[in-house]
This record gives sequence, structure tokens and C-alpha cells, in this order.
Amino acid sequence: MSRKRRNEERAARLTREFASRAARRLDYLEWVILAGAALVAVGGGALVAVLLRDVAAWSFRATWIVSALLLFGVPGILAMKKIRREEREWLERRNQRVQEPDV
Repeated sequence: MSRKRRNEERAARLTREFASRAARRLDYLEWVILAGAALVAVGGGALVAVLLRDVAAWSFRATWIVSALLLFGVPGILAMKKIRREEREWLERRNQRVQEPDV
């Protein structure tokens, strides 16, 4: 095996390792952001429950739970729909490029 080939294989292996570490770090960051969003939703739910304490017919705890779930769930559902739509559009563009003949 030539020296150039060995260097190319080594560079490819190092690139794969680097990409793997970067993906793992991004996964950790995603979980940290998700946990932060959950904490913000719980805090925001408590604030909403305090503000609606006299107006709502529900107890503080029930209002807190429902508002926290809404504050966490509604943006999450909207974000997931947007991600799926973007992935679908990307796949459609990729499939169109593959199907177009080269002239």
C-alpha cells in the first residue's frame, strides 16, 4: 500500500472520529436544552397559576400542571411539525435532483 493511500485512510479515520465526537456532543447539548426548556415551562406554569389563582376555577396545582404542559407541549409540537416539513421538502428536492437527467 502506498504512503499516500495510508495517509488518506488515516485522514478519513480521523475525520470519522471527529464527526462522531461532534455528533455525541450535540446530542448532549440537545438534552441540556430540552431539560432547560422543561424547567422554564414548569416555572412559567407556576407563574401562570399564580396569576390565574383568583380567576380560575381550578386549584393552584391543577392550573400549574395544565399551564406547564401547554407551555412545553405547544411549542414542542410546532417545532416538530416544522422539522418534519423541512425534512420532507429536503427529500423532495434531493429526489428531484436525482431524477433529473444530465444534459
